[in-house]
Amino acid sequence: MTSDDFDDFQLYRYTPNQGAARFFAIMFCIICVIIVPVFVSYGCKSMKKVSSYLDANTSVSYSIKYYNRTQLIGAYVPFFFGIGAEIAGYICRSISTLNQEKVGPYIGQSICLLIAPTFYTATIYMLFGRMAHLLQAEKLMIMPAKYNTTFFVVGDVFSLFLQAAGGGLMANESSVTTGSNLVTAGLFVQIGWFGLFMLNEVYFLFKLGKLDNPIASGSKTWKRLNIILLINCVLILVRSIVRAIEFIQGYKGVIISHEWFLYVFDAVPMFLLPVIFVTFIRISSIYRVQEESVEIQTSYNFEPKAVDIDNVSTAITRSSSDMNHNIYNYEVENKV
Repeated sequence: MTSDDFDDFQLYRYTPNQGAARFFAIMFCIICVIIVPVFVSYGCKSMKKVSSYLDANTSVSYSIKYYNRTQLIGAYVPFFFGIGAEIAGYICRSISTLNQEKVGPYIGQSICLLIAPTFYTATIYMLFGRMAHLLQAEKLMIMPAKYNTTFFVVGDVFSLFLQAAGGGLMANESSVTTGSNLVTAGLFVQIGWFGLFMLNEVYFLFKLGKLDNPIASGSKTWKRLNIILLINCVLILVRSIVRAIEFIQGYKGVIISHEWFLYVFDAVPMFLLPVIFVTFIRISSIYRVQEESVEIQTSYNFEPKAVDIDNVSTAITRSSSDMNHNIYNYEVENKV
């Protein structure tokens, strides 16, 4: 955007619909009331099942990979914050419709609705990282497993700060150009990071199914979870692209001048995300992936091995540390 785009500056280029803002504020409140207790309670029940597997198989000689309750539920905390940001955004928007010249509510709705999806993406990044760890398939990540989640979350946080700063500046006519440019930059950072992450997800989905991985072969949940993460990624990506086009078009553009774009390409997709998560929690959640992973790891015929993505030859050395239960330790050596 250029300064010429902001002649006859107004906070809104249309008359905002109070009914629509109130409707989505109520809908996000409802899904928040449903999703938080469901995820917490299901997480607690899942950990009891995982503990039963661990307690029944204390004689295994290798390290079992799993997460505690706080680590798994903690992955969803940014998601809860994202829903909270949506609620705050539409409440502020509803208030703003009563006085369209008042800056405070406008800044509140602008910032909250811009940054809410970045909280969603943080949860998606963490769920993917935990899933790869539980499947013992970290080598299929584009970054080293130790830094993969951190890499994407840092990009997400950087995008969040750019959009938040830009959203605040856009309420002032003297800084509206700077604010718009910051928001656009933040959206492109989000799109770039997210696009890279989605490529990794697609590669992970197709590559892991072809490898000799006993956990992935025995788990029915990880593919469903990965597909759901991809669907949610597409929803966020479409939303971010439309918002980026909005700011590129400028203050007099078609998107920023018509309110329905906000609800169709922002409110609806961002509401569908938590609905999808809570609808399929019993058949495609990280909790279920962990249950299946630990059950397989504690089985007597489980053979821990590293994922070999290059189809190199693998030398396996057996150790008879516990012949009574036929448990083997493997030492994997990759030969180029």
